Amino acid sequence: MFNLKDFIKKGLLDAVGRMADYQVILNAAGWLEKGVLSEEDLEDINAVIEAQYPEVEEHAE
Repeated sequence: MFNLKDFIKKGLLDAVGRMADYQVILNAAGWLEKGVLSEEDLEDINAVIEAQYPEVEEHAE
């Protein structure tokens, strides 16, 4: 059976790296406002966004 939440979340996760981060974030926020996605879903999406950037270590001198 079709699940709108899964459909939207998959689309947003697939968009990471293909669309600007702010576009993915704003779209996800819109679906949160509509009650389709939860904050946990947004955390999952944000984790994928952050995972595409390597962490930079700062060296204290």
